[in-house]
Amino acid sequence: MKCPFDIKNKKQVIKFEEKDPYNPDNTLKGYINRRQGSLYGVLWITHVNNKLCKQLIYSAPKQHYPFDKDDNWEFPECDFVELYEKLDGTCIISYVYKDSKGNVFLTYKTRLRPFLGSSKFGNFFELWNEMLKKYPDITNYTFDEYHNCVFEMYGKRNKILIDYDVSLGTKLIFTVNASNGQIYPPTESVKHNINTIPVLESKGMLTTWHKYNVDGQKDLYLGIQEELELSMKIDEEAKIMKGMEGHVWYFMENGYAKQIKLKPPCVLKYHWSGDAIAYESIYTTVINAFENFDKPKYLDVVELLQEEFDDSKIEKSRVRIEKILGKVLFDKKYQFKLAEDYNKMKFDINKDKTTCMQWFGKNYPKSEAKRIYNLLKQYEDKE
Repeated sequence: MKCPFDIKNKKQVIKFEEKDPYNPDNTLKGYINRRQGSLYGVLWITHVNNKLCKQLIYSAPKQHYPFDKDDNWEFPECDFVELYEKLDGTCIISYVYKDSKGNVFLTYKTRLRPFLGSSKFGNFFELWNEMLKKYPDITNYTFDEYHNCVFEMYGKRNKILIDYDVSLGTKLIFTVNASNGQIYPPTESVKHNINTIPVLESKGMLTTWHKYNVDGQKDLYLGIQEELELSMKIDEEAKIMKGMEGHVWYFMENGYAKQIKLKPPCVLKYHWSGDAIAYESIYTTVINAFENFDKPKYLDVVELLQEEFDDSKIEKSRVRIEKILGKVLFDKKYQFKLAEDYNKMKFDINKDKTTCMQWFGKNYPKSEAKRIYNLLKQYEDKE
């Protein structure tokens, strides 16, 4: 078997050697593809426990818009289109691998990591374990399923942009054929499965899609985009947005899918307003970067931004990106320090704000009171 991406290009790959937290007797070596496209996030495992054991693990490719920066529109050919909600959270991907003796193991990853991890900046491993405990059938389903299963983990404790009512939840959002990378929508994936797992439900089908020309298809897309816009609830002052982040459209042909994403204008505004990239868009991208890197660097954030923006706009935003990244890193380090004292003193800021903040006011600079409160409140809500 030959690796389908260039592992010698150090800028386009991440080399790893890590212990599998779900199978702690196993240490894997290999590479992760960072280049945009259908192989984004794909693992090339070279060794399992220092034994040569080459295998390719498909990831979850990024979804694209049907238009480019010059407003040229193009949709995939298909038999019909199926619509699903686009959840706003962290992408968790299940996969199985083998050791040199043929033993099979199940584990989970984010897009640009070989496994789920934990650090002082975030703990996707523990959060996902809560979901596995809540939905134990996920383990059986993902182990037996021939496909790699892609879940979205979302909610108040893993907030990106959308404010959900649920504390923490997950849904199966699609599956990827483990042998060729073909994509299947969630309802198709679980059609004949008896396990009880949380699955994203279809929002409907466009069965006559292929009868329209590009202008007609564009009008349908824009019409549904406007419907989502009208259903959004936004509190600009409190920076709270409730509703659907958007849709993912599955263009079905010969049993498998190509994905196109759709977001309402109020969500796109956070990404695309002005000559430079909007603060909120950079901030959410930096937060997303912590899914894949323990301590993301400027170029790691840039790579994620390149999924949405051209290089000229990113370059115009260089100073803003560096400032926001520095602020988030500093806040997370500071929050980690605060949390150590917070837990040691056994405070609960939601039940007794006064006692908690009086103690921090005596032991930390008073000028930092508002910032300390916000970071502790965020920490408590996430916990």
